[in-house]
Amino acid sequence: MTNMAFRQMIKLCAWILLSVFASVAIDKARAEDEANPALEAVATVLADQAETTPAVALSPALVFQILASEIAAQRGQLGTASQTLIDLAKTTGDSRLARRATELALRERVFARALAAAELWRDLAPGSEQARLVLENLYLAGSRFDDAGALISKRLEASKTPQERAALWINLRHILLRTGRPQALVGLVEALQQSDKDSLGEAQASLALLQVQAGNTQGAQTIAQLLNKQTLTPSTRLELAQAAMHLKRHDLAQAPLEELSQAAKEPALQSQALLLLAQLMRESERAEEGFRLLDQSLRQDPQRVELLYDHAMAAERLNKIDVAEQSLRRLIALRPRHAHAYNALGYSLADRNIRLEEAQSYIEKALALAPEDPHIIDSMGWVLYRRGDLAGALDHLQKAYQLQPDPEIAIHLGEVLWKLDRKDEAIALWRRAREAEPANSLLRETLSRLAVTL
Repeated sequence: MTNMAFRQMIKLCAWILLSVFASVAIDKARAEDEANPALEAVATVLADQAETTPAVALSPALVFQILASEIAAQRGQLGTASQTLIDLAKTTGDSRLARRATELALRERVFARALAAAELWRDLAPGSEQARLVLENLYLAGSRFDDAGALISKRLEASKTPQERAALWINLRHILLRTGRPQALVGLVEALQQSDKDSLGEAQASLALLQVQAGNTQGAQTIAQLLNKQTLTPSTRLELAQAAMHLKRHDLAQAPLEELSQAAKEPALQSQALLLLAQLMRESERAEEGFRLLDQSLRQDPQRVELLYDHAMAAERLNKIDVAEQSLRRLIALRPRHAHAYNALGYSLADRNIRLEEAQSYIEKALALAPEDPHIIDSMGWVLYRRGDLAGALDHLQKAYQLQPDPEIAIHLGEVLWKLDRKDEAIALWRRAREAEPANSLLRETLSRLAVTL
């Protein structure tokens, strides 16, 4: 397994454990930092009622070993602590120790030990739903789909009503879509569907979304059928509409998005529908209509902060610069740690080659909040270029391009190289950008302004 694959798997483990333990009264307020939310939640998981105290004497030696493992954990020696608890759980038969070992192994980011601990937890507490859920999700994270499928199948069989099965599929879908292996999971879901009773369309929705993620054209056909199914939850209908947008099937997405943007009971879901509908209009060459949609929504409810960024971007595309700047400044006032609002405001000024010192100050704030974001690094390179610092611009743009070889970053980097008389490198970059996006308007404008023919 590559280092990148391992890191992705660990991130997935963190996410899935958060989803599992959220159902047993976890304090979600501790999950503000997205870098490690689930591992914090795992540490606060409540005792499972299915777990029982084994008939083992609590000897001084046993107490010492348990305390020693917790002290080791506090000191950051998570491997020692979790392995000690695994050994103690085997000796005593106490499932609670296996559960704690699972928590520490995931905090340590050692997947194999976490899996071993979770399997032991399940074996020692066969009636624990928490243990089965954690193990099921770890199997999914480790691509052990047959083992995961066996556990999921048992849960489906135990579900007594269509509503219970629908809820199971909704929770499961969010995990399946994050594994990064949709094609492999399509077969698993198809097999589970064969033995599944009616789940109000949620099983079929899960399959369709996986098919779309896997690039399977059958997904569009299933989405078209499902979007007319009124038993689906509003959030599932939104997911399907978003998948249709991904497929550029605006004809499938528009009606449900219009409905959800008007009638959704949850404000957050309604806002997501509005943003997707505005995106649909923009991609359908109805940008003015999309801007009016967001503008009207903000006029009716100025507290919808989540619409401000897209409102500003829609205004800028229509050259409504004052409106865009006003929305970004309002967003910064309300969300002072919104890195992309600072970046958008600074880049907008830099791109128009005005108030460059002010523009750089905004981008510096954005960079302080998100120092590894390639788009913000690109903005810093661009404002330095505008201010005549070619060396500084080159450093930032090269770093941004290494992080993400995006066509827009390539176009900016190419212009700096051109000004440094490294014209062959610039032309090579611009050609790659053209191959990636033949209709890129920024590339056309840049080549025209510099009088360059590729």
